[in-house]
Amino acid sequence: MRLMPLAALGFAVAACTTPGTQAPVPQAVAPSSAVTTDPVRGMAADASAWFSRPRANQPAQAARAIAAIEDLAIEVPQSPHYASRSGTAVTQLAQSRNEARRELGVPASADGTAVARALREAATALDANNRAAAQAALPASIFTAGPAATIQRLSRPPRVPSARSALTSLTLGGGSGGS
Repeated sequence: MRLMPLAALGFAVAACTTPGTQAPVPQAVAPSSAVTTDPVRGMAADASAWFSRPRANQPAQAARAIAAIEDLAIEVPQSPHYASRSGTAVTQLAQSRNEARRELGVPASADGTAVARALREAATALDANNRAAAQAALPASIFTAGPAATIQRLSRPPRVPSARSALTSLTLGGGSGGS
């Protein structure tokens, strides 16, 4: 039988490698929270988890969840994987983004990418217990209530009633982009 020599060759090769010589599995292979390869679904699942049970005094988590809404409101309408979906998810995301912006004092005309980036930077600083860096990450030109007031608003937590339904619509069967 020809399988025996192949099996012996496989064992020989395996014996030559040591655990230290095997290539590590890249971090990107396993998403940190959601079990999906679709970044839209993963981001929506992470934000949905927070919005399903928003908690006071967690401004970093609130900032990340709102940054996700900003990112999704930009990404979903442009994503070919979500092009076949009804406009409901897009409309709900836009509504959620508007609600979050009103809560934080962000003008409707603000650049979504800049808003999301500032919120993520503030969240990272808050996680490091660096309030000065968090405030520096939130420019008054975008966060018109001012950096300190924005952090207070993130700590309340912000009320974004449409977020759960918007995010859930993306995590349940969204698009054809894999799961």
